[in-house]
Amino acid sequence: MSDRILFLSNGSICYDSTTYFIDCISEELKKKGWEVRHIRLDKGTQEKDLCALADEYDSQPFDNVFDINTKLDAIQDNTGKYCFDRLGRQCWHYILDHPFYHHDSLCVPLKNLNVICLDENHRKFIKETYSNIKKCVVLPLAASKAGSGLKSFDKRENNLIFTASYTDPDMVYLQAMRQEKENVEFFKTFTQILLNEPELTQEAAVRRMYPGITGMDAAGILQRNYMADVYLQAVIRQELVVQLIRKCVPVKLYGHNWDVFLAKARILMKDSVDFLENGLVTYEGEVTYEELPDIYNNARMSLSQLPWFKMGMHDRTPLAMINGCVSITDESRYMKERIPDGCGVVYYSLEDMEKAAGDIRNMIDSVTSTGETNILAHRGMKFAEEQFTWEKWAEEFATIT
Repeated sequence: MSDRILFLSNGSICYDSTTYFIDCISEELKKKGWEVRHIRLDKGTQEKDLCALADEYDSQPFDNVFDINTKLDAIQDNTGKYCFDRLGRQCWHYILDHPFYHHDSLCVPLKNLNVICLDENHRKFIKETYSNIKKCVVLPLAASKAGSGLKSFDKRENNLIFTASYTDPDMVYLQAMRQEKENVEFFKTFTQILLNEPELTQEAAVRRMYPGITGMDAAGILQRNYMADVYLQAVIRQELVVQLIRKCVPVKLYGHNWDVFLAKARILMKDSVDFLENGLVTYEGEVTYEELPDIYNNARMSLSQLPWFKMGMHDRTPLAMINGCVSITDESRYMKERIPDGCGVVYYSLEDMEKAAGDIRNMIDSVTSTGETNILAHRGMKFAEEQFTWEKWAEEFATIT
């Protein structure tokens, strides 16, 4: 087992989540006797600082260099050598979304570049496309319990929460329509294919549009047309909450920009104005990732939306489960195969979000009359305690290094 590891990060993204994940992993590896160092680079000076680090450790490199969702692996020193090659014998690039977002980094010809991803389809795509990558494994993010201790199910203040940022799909669409004609046509065709057939992967949709296309070309097309992915996530996220409102489902919204959505909804959803004005759909503001365990610990159910992972798992599901909160998420074969029935997860279909909202309404109505939701949450917590802790994550990582 390798026992010296350097974590590198370069700024705060997505609720400061990547720093949080690195801190959790670091603590568990330290418990296992690893020598751990985490260096946060300033984006303004990261190239100079990374080259200085490479000079410092060139004669005694780490066993592993590890980053999450950065492009640091592409930085070269003044002789043309990659800094990551000088810093570590093995390099680990942990990607938390579709590989096309990391296309440039995945193409970097490091001597020993390895990738950890969150979806089996992504793993397959990476292995087929990037011959320079030595190893690619699926290792889902783990989760932490609330520091205050598990809150009794009947004492929780919120029936349903949704922790996700809001992006207005109409604004994304307008921006996409200002692109070159070729990109506009791609956007229209690609998004329509996936909205009509949400079980398809993005790379499958591209291959349908361009039969015989190589993986490298598919990744390039998806990278250039990233707004299509942004739109898909945004339009689904908005529709989920619209349907909750139409079914009069109380929900607390956490994350960036939901105040914009609620202002828009009050204007456009005339039939639901009374429900909206009653304060049953509330915006709780932006939060850091570190705050999320306590938020989930105070909720009975949480809504989750996968970032188009058809064979993977989003971090919000383990986070809910380990804090005794039922995760309501769109379907993934990976989760259905890995998480036993009745263990803290309820699935909905992207093809019928109206039904999903109705089912959630029924679950909320039955919370006090039956103990089924409580039992579901408790089983999920027990399973997560065995499978989705950072200790377990560190154990699995140690076996692949």
